[in-house]
Amino acid sequence: MAYKILVVDDEENMQALLKRVLGKAGYDVECAGSGAAALRLAEDSPFDLAIVDVCMTEMDGIEVLGKLKEINRQIPVIMISAYPSWGKKETAERMDCAGYLSKPVDMKYLKKLIKKELDD
Repeated sequence: MAYKILVVDDEENMQALLKRVLGKAGYDVECAGSGAAALRLAEDSPFDLAIVDVCMTEMDGIEVLGKLKEINRQIPVIMISAYPSWGKKETAERMDCAGYLSKPVDMKYLKKLIKKELDD
C-alpha cells in the first residue's frame, strides 16, 4: 500500500509538479489549494505526511501546520516557501515541522526527506 501525502499549495503549478514527481516515486498524492480545503481532507482521511506552502492567502502555512497537528499529532509536515523567513522557520520548527525548504524545491532532497520521515 502506498503512503498518502497531502500537498497544500495555492499555486496549481506547484501542486501539479509535486503530484507528478511524488506519484512517480510511488506515493498516493492528494492536493489542496487552500488551508481550509486541506483541513477538510485531513479530517476525512488520514495522511502519512503533508507538504505545506508557508505563504498562502486565506490561511498561512504555519496556521495549517498547527491545525494538521491538532488533527493528527504524529503527522510529519514539511514546509515549503518561495519567501523564506527566519521567524516563520523558527515557529514551524517549534511546532515540530519535519523540514523547511525553499522554492524552487530540490526534488531529490525532498524525496529523501520524505523517505526518512516515513521510514522512521
